[in-house]
Amino acid sequence: MALLKLAKEIADGVVGDADQATVRAVFDRLCLETDMGPEPDADAQPSASLH
Repeated sequence: MALLKLAKEIADGVVGDADQATVRAVFDRLCLETDMGPEPDADAQPSASLH
């Protein structure tokens, strides 16, 4: 429910009074990003492993 409220606030902030389709698109994106977790650090060195 918190993500849906956040999606509504974001959509309204961008386009004013956002329609349901816009809020849903923002909600879907928030869910996707939440499921994916934090982005890897771009400056981090890849870990080396021997197989």
